[in-house]
Amino acid sequence: MSGSSSSSSSSSSSSSGSDDDSVQIASVGGKRKMDTSSASTPISAFIKVKVAPSNPEYDPVVVSFPRGIPSSIADEDSNATPPTFTTSKFKESSSRGRRIKGEDDHCTYSAAAAGRGHDGRLSKTYVCIFDKKKNTLKLVPSAEKGTVFALDQSVKEYSPAVANENSTMGGQDSNISASDRVKMLVDSFGSKKKQKVMDSRAANKVNVHSVVGGGNFVPENVKGSASNVDAQEASYEQARRDLLPPFDADTDAPGKVYNAQALMGEVAWNKVSGIVNRKLRDLKEQGGDSGETLCEMLVGKSHCPKSIKALMGSITPSGTGSPYRFKVAFFLYLIMRFYNKIDRRGFLRGKTVDDCINECHIPHETGVKIFDLFTTPIEGKEDGFLLSRNQKTKMYIYCLILFITASSKDMTVPNITPLCKDLRLDDKLAAAYLREAGFQVKKNSAGHIGVKLSTPVVFPPPRRGKRS
Repeated sequence: MSGSSSSSSSSSSSSSGSDDDSVQIASVGGKRKMDTSSASTPISAFIKVKVAPSNPEYDPVVVSFPRGIPSSIADEDSNATPPTFTTSKFKESSSRGRRIKGEDDHCTYSAAAAGRGHDGRLSKTYVCIFDKKKNTLKLVPSAEKGTVFALDQSVKEYSPAVANENSTMGGQDSNISASDRVKMLVDSFGSKKKQKVMDSRAANKVNVHSVVGGGNFVPENVKGSASNVDAQEASYEQARRDLLPPFDADTDAPGKVYNAQALMGEVAWNKVSGIVNRKLRDLKEQGGDSGETLCEMLVGKSHCPKSIKALMGSITPSGTGSPYRFKVAFFLYLIMRFYNKIDRRGFLRGKTVDDCINECHIPHETGVKIFDLFTTPIEGKEDGFLLSRNQKTKMYIYCLILFITASSKDMTVPNITPLCKDLRLDDKLAAAYLREAGFQVKKNSAGHIGVKLSTPVVFPPPRRGKRS
């Protein structure tokens, strides 16, 4: 499908090309002393350059392999069969556009271009064919007006080298989860950076056995053993843990119920800690001890939500436990920055999560955690990540709890209204979310919503929704 271009010597005089069949003369170089001792054929001083006109029916299709060239092509000694490709129209009703499909022994490849009605690009892809005998160089434009088709690669089937019947893919893969499929695919074909991201996601998973108060009710219910836990209560408990951050309901200290470090995960926490600790050292070297100054050093003077600015300004950097509170507040700021970017349309377009993270202008390690918590990949013609209604509710709850954690050690805040305004969240909804998280919520005569968390945590019973 794709042609390989041959390189020629540098020319000393340039020539303008056109879409018509035309012959260009390019000088190869100056005079060269001939080796009289050998009977070699003299090298011509000119190369004829021919630019072929565009022919959609016969133009070569140029493809690229972003995830790596197949071994059947890259390895000359490989016995594998190179991939074969077929082309078809992008739409049956239109002559523009083209769809590419290919496969080899192990993988399938696909790419598409919708076609261009008006093309003003300054650079295009041409396939160069050099004829040594005739000393001519022919330039042929690639299909779809010089487009390079980037191929999406997927694996037909994969059998990992593990002695586990539930991990067999290809015909009997009903017992394996989608996340495990992705992990095995990345382990086999992904880059080291992607593998690190997958390892960090696996490390951030919360095991029910490691949560105090979690008990063994999930394995007992799955195995069908005798249990006093009501099935409905167990489902409510599981739904609560899916919506709320990791919590310890049996602790005796309010500040230990919700752990911000467990919420962020090890990789994101280390990144946030490194940034905050570095700014704290810089502030100490300058002889300052102001939370407002540190806030400007972390997030800048402009585009900072008022609630975050007031929160960091109320913390004394040299105080006990202040670094932890600054780290929580800074992570909350990064979530709000992500939300302000995605809330315009409810989704972000990008082929990979890295593209969307760069669009939000947040650190990569924290961005991976934020997108993992609050978005779902979009499947279809256009890639991207979606913030659903349930994930938006989950993000609100996380932001509210992070704000309370950074505000006070005893999880008591007299007013959360400024944060609700920055999040564009209704006060009544915020109060309802916090009650579901075990907080006590009261609204005073001034309209300020105060919250408090007491131990042991008592979650409200489930309520029936209103009939529509």
